[in-house]
Amino acid sequence: MKKILIILLIVAFAAGVYVNFGMNKSTEDTGSVSSETAESNIPSESNTPEETEETTEESTTEPAEPEMEEVLSFNQEALDTAYTAAIDDDEPLIIDVVIPSYYSDSFISALSERFDSDQITFNRVDLESTTPGLETISVNANSDAVILDALQISDYNAEVLPERDADRLMNAYMNLYNSDKIVYILGNPNVHDDDFLADVLEEENDYLTSNDYYYIDNQNVSVEGDAYDYDTDEMTSASEIEIVQNIYTFMIE
Repeated sequence: MKKILIILLIVAFAAGVYVNFGMNKSTEDTGSVSSETAESNIPSESNTPEETEETTEESTTEPAEPEMEEVLSFNQEALDTAYTAAIDDDEPLIIDVVIPSYYSDSFISALSERFDSDQITFNRVDLESTTPGLETISVNANSDAVILDALQISDYNAEVLPERDADRLMNAYMNLYNSDKIVYILGNPNVHDDDFLADVLEEENDYLTSNDYYYIDNQNVSVEGDAYDYDTDEMTSASEIEIVQNIYTFMIE
């Protein structure tokens, strides 16, 4: 009987140990699974997209501003004032160029190209005269200024240079001036390489500049090749380019 009790106790003890061990094992397995499950729900750093600042250049296509034309500054206060007033009124400054036929048809366009301004308009006014026969000169009523040829070559070509009448030229100048025109006298170059013509050019330059006339001197114009085309009875383009530059220099530079 005692042996039976002892055996039952041993069996009961073994069963208790077995049950206790199984429960512990089950708890550990459950904890491990729970831990793994929890860890699997944490996003890994390698799978997390990095926050990067992307600098996107805004594609702003602004309309191109119109290129502003250079505002010229004239050496003569009267013409500079007229030019400024014309710009303020959105109108061109109008300059009449009174010249004989020995200036080519390209002369006015060369002037326009040199000044390179839509605010200035050059008009050609033909003058076929010598100083001994010079009368009143008519120009456009709306012009602001006048460039008047001095007619030295005209007198030479007509063989009246010895009888040259500069007083008539000055009278024409004053008539234009009194008509509220800004007047320039355009001296001629010695395209014929003549000593007498050279003397006239020098004397008139000295007289007119010393008496405050707007006199554009061209007596020192010198070009390679021919200065005058005797077939067309015109100055060559090389001579005219030098004259245009002298006009620009006198007025602007």
